Amino acid sequence: MKILAVAAAFEAQRFTRGYPPKGAWLFLRPDLEISRLANLCPNDLFVYLDERVDIIETNAGFDLTLVRVDFNQEESARLIVEKFNPSSQPVLLFGPQVTAWQNRPPDWVKNRVLGDITNIWDKIRVDALNNRLQPVYLAPKNPNYTPPRSGLAKPILMNTNYQAMFFVRGCACPKEFRHLCPEYLYYQENVLMRSKEEIIGEVLSLPGKHIHLLDEDITRRPDYYYELFRLLWSYRRHWTVNASDLIFNYPNLIRLLAKAGTKIIFLNESFLVKRLSQALKQESVAKHLYRQVKYLQSRRLLVGAKLTLPATTAPYAAIADLLCRIDLDFIEIRFTQGRSNGQGQLVPVTYHPALNPDEPAWIKSRFYALNILFDRFFRRPRRVGFHSTGWYLIPYSFAYRQNFLEGLPYP
Repeated sequence: MKILAVAAAFEAQRFTRGYPPKGAWLFLRPDLEISRLANLCPNDLFVYLDERVDIIETNAGFDLTLVRVDFNQEESARLIVEKFNPSSQPVLLFGPQVTAWQNRPPDWVKNRVLGDITNIWDKIRVDALNNRLQPVYLAPKNPNYTPPRSGLAKPILMNTNYQAMFFVRGCACPKEFRHLCPEYLYYQENVLMRSKEEIIGEVLSLPGKHIHLLDEDITRRPDYYYELFRLLWSYRRHWTVNASDLIFNYPNLIRLLAKAGTKIIFLNESFLVKRLSQALKQESVAKHLYRQVKYLQSRRLLVGAKLTLPATTAPYAAIADLLCRIDLDFIEIRFTQGRSNGQGQLVPVTYHPALNPDEPAWIKSRFYALNILFDRFFRRPRRVGFHSTGWYLIPYSFAYRQNFLEGLPYP
């Protein structure tokens, strides 16, 4: 069977012939959902195209065309589908945005998957072979784990050195942000905990040093993660992990993470969202956040924070100053706009010349300004060491800055 899998991209990042790919190479990573799906097709011809580095052209030689659609990529997906319509080639859409549509997809959508496509892939494959592709596939909400296939993307244009894995599948986001989480859209409240033997086996199969742990919160099962990192200590890997503000309740876990090779810890919205308004008004709250960041850095961990803010009105200049004052190393910010159902919808916020302090994009502009970055670079080795500063802080900071200045909404 011949399968074409296309990763849609934002218009600002769509590849233009004759020009280099847009965005920092560090973040030009192969699409993980497509990479996992490719691992389920060992005997098929599986071709992966990414709008960030490829021009998508129709080819009638494929039995099935898949398009992965992330949040806010609806327009890109529509243009891809329109390209394939004249050839009458079936196009099946999947991804977070497709699942978020639920029973209200756009009129141009003919075939789609609600949920994790790997959970229902066997049925889709049989239907495609028999030319009986169904309009809607409802994937089971039981989490599963399939390791991504390596070597799928173009090694020069994309960061094929990127390695990512899950220990636990399932959502651990704060409740008010669950509707923006693919894990929650796919699995709701269900959780899959992988065995220690399976995890260690996958770690040993990965050739690179740095591994991005995609689990949303390592504090939701601290004993489980403590035991795992105690075992992984021996394999001398470097890790990026995510945690909630509960991480400060587990100093032993923090010490173990640092000794086991963790270089970056990203704190989710629970760290800042609940305290943001207070920190802007009370210096004592801001100092408390600063001390918590310094505590993690004293354990030689670089500290990032994730933040979701309204895209309409907020004291953006004050927030930017606060994020610099508490001395974070990285920030990843999403902006939302309210909908009739009360849930915020992600909206892209990008850089433009003559940016004003009352605009949402000012936060990234201030945080990743050159004078702020170099001040951070000079001070950080004292706490996290020269290796973490040179190998992680500096290149990732410039990558975030490049994506922002090139007008890309994420990360």
